[in-house]
Amino acid sequence: VVAAMNKLQASPTGQQSTASVYLYQYIANGDSLATHQILVVYPSSDEMDANILRNATSPDWAVFLSEMQEVATVEAEGVGQILAMGGDVDNPVMTAPGRTNVYYQMSVSDPAAYASAWADFTSANSETGVVSILSSVVAYGWNPSTHVVSNVYSSIGEAVSNMPQNYEGWDAFSQRVKNIRTIEGRAINTLVTSWLPD
Repeated sequence: VVAAMNKLQASPTGQQSTASVYLYQYIANGDSLATHQILVVYPSSDEMDANILRNATSPDWAVFLSEMQEVATVEAEGVGQILAMGGDVDNPVMTAPGRTNVYYQMSVSDPAAYASAWADFTSANSETGVVSILSSVVAYGWNPSTHVVSNVYSSIGEAVSNMPQNYEGWDAFSQRVKNIRTIEGRAINTLVTSWLPD
């Protein structure tokens, strides 16, 4: 997988890409058969359209897909949008090698109310180094989730020993969201490598 990604990124098509691409390995992923995640982040919706259009007509992309099909099976695909970052947004953990994410996939019935509660909770814990990302889910196959919260840590050990239930304001946050969100799934993954635009 890494070799195929390296080859694509070094190709003329890859050199034109404005996307940031991250390869994660799942540490815990419930009953999903997925062992890795490829996360592609675009700087804007216009850049997303331009990159997808370029790939659709690219022989480099066709070779990449062929090589990936030989070594990997797609278990799920999703599209979403980052809505906000909370907590200590200047924490260097956001760009640290080997960083770990704890994902909470949720169905949210009142997005505005949830976002408000999440913002208050993460802001109250910014001094502790908490980093949290709230995203909406546009499409995710059979998974009914409408939103994902990703809490970012420097390592797997830090993630396991710093669950949100231990943070200030957890009880108040839980009360505010208990009737408007359902946890659909949880996962932990850690960064293997990344490919960033020049």
